[in-house]
Amino acid sequence: MLREEAKMTLPELVRRSAEKLLDEYCDRSTPSCPLAGPRIFYRFGGDAVTIFSEQRSCGEAASRAATAVAQFRYSRELRQWTLHYADQHQRWHFYLNAAPTLDPGKLLKHLDDDPLHVFWG
Repeated sequence: MLREEAKMTLPELVRRSAEKLLDEYCDRSTPSCPLAGPRIFYRFGGDAVTIFSEQRSCGEAASRAATAVAQFRYSRELRQWTLHYADQHQRWHFYLNAAPTLDPGKLLKHLDDDPLHVFWG
């Protein structure tokens, strides 16, 4: 598994559904060869899940730096997910090109498309 966990507060069914979707996304997005590209993983925290990109290398003393790429936030009241991006100061902003949705898979499509280059640079 490519997930790293923190405090759980999402409803169990919502969390399990998001985990399944994100596990598939991270597996699909992470090359099997460490030199072919970054490792993609996620962490839950409260009612949000943050997706990270981590550069990998083969050296023993290699340092790894994880960068927050995107954050999905779950609204319990609306039962919807929203997509957020981090600015250069690591402050989160609502991504205006993606409306709140019941389906986090739709937000992953926005993350992949990234026409404004706010997620993957």
